[in-house]
Amino acid sequence: MAGQANAAVKGLGFRERLVTPVLVVFVVMTLSWIAYNLAWRLENATLHRVVASVSGTLLFLSVVLGPLAVYCMAYFRGATLKERIGASLINPFLWATKECLRLCISFSLLESVYYYFNPLNVWLALGIAAEMALAEMICRQRRRSQGADIRVLQPIAVAALLISLSLVISLYLWGEGENVYAIFLEGYRVFFGPGTGVGVKL
Repeated sequence: MAGQANAAVKGLGFRERLVTPVLVVFVVMTLSWIAYNLAWRLENATLHRVVASVSGTLLFLSVVLGPLAVYCMAYFRGATLKERIGASLINPFLWATKECLRLCISFSLLESVYYYFNPLNVWLALGIAAEMALAEMICRQRRRSQGADIRVLQPIAVAALLISLSLVISLYLWGEGENVYAIFLEGYRVFFGPGTGVGVKL
């Protein structure tokens, strides 16, 4: 039975392996973003707070933890390592790109592109690397529990998890993120001249 299931998984096409996992998280991310931005239109204050809180939480989880879900879904649908990594990065990249495009209203295209390197995106990228490493271990553990002869603590995944988490914690502890933000602003001034620079929108 397990062999038949594995054969069926390997036979899945591109859409089933990658598009579906990405689309599931994308739909949650998009709908929660729309709901959050429309919540202010609600006249009832209580309803406004509930909608904003729920949609805001879903939005945060879909952006921050979405890669973990996509990676696991793609893994068990037979996606290769490169496919899993690529699929996990799509939604965060779309989110970051949306934020950069919003800046085009007030800043030049190059200044808006520079916003990709803001501290929040750096932390997000490091967090995603840690999530993908963790997801690899989770998926391997599940396969092993199903009888597969597979190593759970794969060296590269362990190293990626430890390095990413170490950088996330270190960058935060280094002045609670203020020093990282100062470097971001200094880089802006080097490339684009003196000024306030593009701020990080929380």
